[in-house]
Amino acid sequence: MKMKEKLTRLAAAWVVWLSLATAALAQTPADTALICRDRPTLLRKLVALPCGIQSADSLPVMLAKIERFLDAYQPNPAYPDDPYAKESVRQALISVKKGGYGIGAVIIGPSGQILHGAHNAQLTKLRSDLHAEMNLLNEFEEDSAFAQYRHKYVYRPGLTVFSSTEPCPMCFIRLATVGVNTKYCAPGPDDGMVNRVGCLPLYWRELAAKNQISHGQSAP
Repeated sequence: MKMKEKLTRLAAAWVVWLSLATAALAQTPADTALICRDRPTLLRKLVALPCGIQSADSLPVMLAKIERFLDAYQPNPAYPDDPYAKESVRQALISVKKGGYGIGAVIIGPSGQILHGAHNAQLTKLRSDLHAEMNLLNEFEEDSAFAQYRHKYVYRPGLTVFSSTEPCPMCFIRLATVGVNTKYCAPGPDDGMVNRVGCLPLYWRELAAKNQISHGQSAP
């Protein structure tokens, strides 16, 4: 296997781990427990997940174990965002199984129903812009079945996007532009935008402040 392919698959597995890590690791204020920059650390933390992963497992075996864990997992009613966390991580897993980066997202209707789900498609569609949230909103806007939830390109009140990881700057601005509330499962200490809103120009800070964005209430 070429080194580039190895690094791509390692990055994909790392993002799946990041999405699931809150099920096994306590988060620190700086979220340093979620940072992983080398393969041995990644493997140790994958093994720590409640999925039965062994360090000698191949990537397909690891993904199969993660999928079985997700299939068997029952959302905890004490955590209202658990169903959305589960589905966003499922979307992330779909992406990895296709050879893409493991990030997924869903859009939730006013009554709490999941309207649509999507995942990162940068590698599968060779599009630099197709992060999970971007792909989700593209598909949502292109589907006439969801026209009732939009006024031109701005979304009507009551919609929420739930992502498996904290939105990056690009996705954060897109979410602010359409006017949707946002929640996420795993923080992004290196690339997340939620705690860096103060770096934005005044217009974008004010636009982002019109909607809620927060860490989702999913089971630790």
